[in-house]
Amino acid sequence: KQSLQNLQNQRTIELNNKEIELNKITLENKEKQKWFFIAGLAFLVIIGGLLFYQSRNRQRTNEKLQELNAELDEANKAKTRFFSILNHDLRGPVANLVFFLQLQKESPELLDEESIQRMQDKTMTGAENLLASMEDILQWSKSQMENFKPQPQKFQISTLFEDTKKHFSSVENIQFQFENPSNLTLVTDENYLKTIVRNLTGNAIKALVDVPHPMIIWKAFQENGNTYLSITDNGKGATDEEFKALYDEKEVSGIKSGLGLHLIRD
Repeated sequence: KQSLQNLQNQRTIELNNKEIELNKITLENKEKQKWFFIAGLAFLVIIGGLLFYQSRNRQRTNEKLQELNAELDEANKAKTRFFSILNHDLRGPVANLVFFLQLQKESPELLDEESIQRMQDKTMTGAENLLASMEDILQWSKSQMENFKPQPQKFQISTLFEDTKKHFSSVENIQFQFENPSNLTLVTDENYLKTIVRNLTGNAIKALVDVPHPMIIWKAFQENGNTYLSITDNGKGATDEEFKALYDEKEVSGIKSGLGLHLIRD
C-alpha cells in the first residue's frame, strides 16, 4: 500500500509539474503575443504618423503653391495696373509735345515770332513735365512692381499742388486755383496721390470743353480732425453712369472714357 501510495503521489507530482510546464508555456505564448501586438500597434502608429506627416507636408506644399499663385496673380494685376498708369499718365504730355512739334514743322508760316517763342517755351515745359512724370513713375515702379503697396510718408500738400500746377502748365484758357491757407501736411503715398490728383484734374479739363470762363479749383482743408482735398470745376457735370468706374471694379472703360477713374479707385 505504501509503495502504491508513493507511486500515486509521484504520478500526481509529475502531472502537476507537466501542468506547471504547460501553464508556463501558455504564459510565455501570451507574453509573446502581447509583445507582437505591441510591436504591431507601434508599427501601425509609425505608419500612421508617416502618412499624417506626408499628408501634412502635401497640405503645406499645396498651401504654399496657392500662396505663390495668389502672389503671382497679384503681381500680374500690379503690372497691368502699372502699364495702364504708364499709358494713361504719359499719353497727354506726349500728345502735346507731338502736336507742338508737328505744328512747327508743317505749318511754320502760321506762327509769328512771338507765337514760336511761346510754343517753344511750352514745348520745353511739356518736356520737363514729361521727364518729371517719367521719373516719378519709374521710381514708383521699383517698389510697386512687386506687390503694388503704398509707401506712406509725410509731405506738404503745397508740394503736391505745385507739382500739379507745373504738370498742367501747358493747358491754356483754363484758370487754376490752389487753396491751402493752413499749409497742411499729409502722411500717405505721395506718388499714389499725385496719380489721383493728376487724373482728377485731367477729367476736370475734359469736362470744361466749350465752357465759357473755365475754372478748376483745388482746396486743402481740415474738418472734424480730418484733412480733405477737393476739386471743383464749372463744367456741365456728369451722370452717375459716367462715374461708375470710380466705384465698380467690373465696369469696363477705355482710355478715353474713364481709365483714370479705375486708376483712382485702385
